[in-house]
Amino acid sequence: MPPSRTPLGCISGNRFKGCEITPYICGKVMGKASHGRNSYQIALDLGLDRSTVKYTIKQDPLRNEGSSIPRKPRNLSYTEHDERVLLRHVRLNLKDTYKQVITACGLKYKTSTVKKILKKYGIANYRCKKRPFLTEVYTAKRLAWCLAHRHWTAEEWGLIYWSNECSCERRRGKRTE
Repeated sequence: MPPSRTPLGCISGNRFKGCEITPYICGKVMGKASHGRNSYQIALDLGLDRSTVKYTIKQDPLRNEGSSIPRKPRNLSYTEHDERVLLRHVRLNLKDTYKQVITACGLKYKTSTVKKILKKYGIANYRCKKRPFLTEVYTAKRLAWCLAHRHWTAEEWGLIYWSNECSCERRRGKRTE
């Protein structure tokens, strides 16, 4: 009876082109090589490329119990100096857009690279909260209240409970502050 397929696993037993061989197949290659078979004969027996068999035999002393060697990670496209310049600029200019940050720092990277660097340091892009506008009517009422209470003493001001649940904002073109 054939072995049952694992859930969501490959249905076909054929390997995909360019796929790594399993530790089991690696063991079979090394077993045949230890019995004196050459790479051509092993490739024919196991249905592998000859270059795969040669590479497996060559890399066997470096492997730990036939498991694959971890691949070398990709090199970073930026230097530590660029990273420090970017972080310094962002911490000093919080409201700059990514495009402004890239031009100000003189970077040659994509926006996604800048986002990745900032995410590593816990700096995230967030949208400012939209708040209601302060109309002229409410401004006049607030000014009248302030003028009426400008001569209060510190004790009288101490009786008032101040809350920061509501705030006003100043508009500057399309951007909100």
